[in-house]
Amino acid sequence: MKQAGLKVINDPDNAKLFSDPIRRQILHLLTHKEMSAADLVKELSKNYSSIVYHLKLLEDAELVANVREEIVQKKVQVFYRATAWSFHVSYYLNDAMADDDEYLAWQTDLNSRLVNGLEGFSYELSDENRDRALELMRILYLHQKKEFEDRSLIRVTEVQLDPHVGRYLSHIVADMRLLSDKVYKDALEELQTLLK
Repeated sequence: MKQAGLKVINDPDNAKLFSDPIRRQILHLLTHKEMSAADLVKELSKNYSSIVYHLKLLEDAELVANVREEIVQKKVQVFYRATAWSFHVSYYLNDAMADDDEYLAWQTDLNSRLVNGLEGFSYELSDENRDRALELMRILYLHQKKEFEDRSLIRVTEVQLDPHVGRYLSHIVADMRLLSDKVYKDALEELQTLLK
């Protein structure tokens, strides 16, 4: 099986699968190498039936695939691999997922980790500005997701680019497009004023 580079998740039911941290861990591991359920049990310290349950959901959604089978101690072990190197839950699903508590909790946690991660770039944020920073980060994140999807639609795939050139051009095009978006630009400028 050849892995796709990127898979955009447009189905709300499939997007809900990403709200579970165990499934995200499984997908992360399976993007890097093929593993059996037994391998995942050891790696994640979860019980076998839980791993098999999550693998079945991911396989039904075509996010992982059975890539081979091997007989180990007279038992058939199925090995799985993620169907893409990277998964992206579509920006256009945000409204459809607004009532899903698990999805909202995942997005809230992600926003919190993004704001906390600013410290890794030597930015500090006062406690009184934290709630506003979380809201601004949510706006920036959603606009970047939308831009990413829109940019992937305009990419002319017939024009072959060296991966290094393609990656940098992608960032430059994203910057140009995002900085022409008034809501994004205003949110970015306000976040800069909140950071020390």
